[in-house]
Amino acid sequence: MLATAILLAALSIGETAAEPAKNPLQPLDFLVGHCWAGDVPKGMGKDTHCFEAMYGGKFVRDKHVLHGKQGDYLGETIYGFDPGKKQITYWYFSSDGDIDSSAMIPVADGFDFPERHLTQPQDVTMRTRWKRIGDDRYEALNERKGADGAWKTEWKVLYVREAAKPASK
Repeated sequence: MLATAILLAALSIGETAAEPAKNPLQPLDFLVGHCWAGDVPKGMGKDTHCFEAMYGGKFVRDKHVLHGKQGDYLGETIYGFDPGKKQITYWYFSSDGDIDSSAMIPVADGFDFPERHLTQPQDVTMRTRWKRIGDDRYEALNERKGADGAWKTEWKVLYVREAAKPASK
């Protein structure tokens, strides 16, 4: 009887060890491998985000470009799981020198991004919500906190997944 209990315990330990670890970046899966484009209001231009997995899926890169009247604005975001904070963290760098790092919080219908830009000339507190609308689109709503503490909508963009480009020969 004791031998059977030891055998069952050993088998259950082996099964647990063989189970694949849950991918903490799984909420980003629908974006990865695709480019998404949307028109930014007030004639600011067309914004395109392209997502790719990095280092075997341990990180996700989002390279974006806003083609606007003033020229191109470029940005790159790297998403990764911070095991100490037990959350998805991102690091953002832009062509005009902005640096941002915060959490990406999965919610029922998308993601919340609390933001605080620490680049001069001012300290800006913002928040962005990405709301998934099916497999081929998501909406981004960006708000900024004013000096009075009230949130004001800065912009809202509907991003649509672009058609895959044919492989080059």
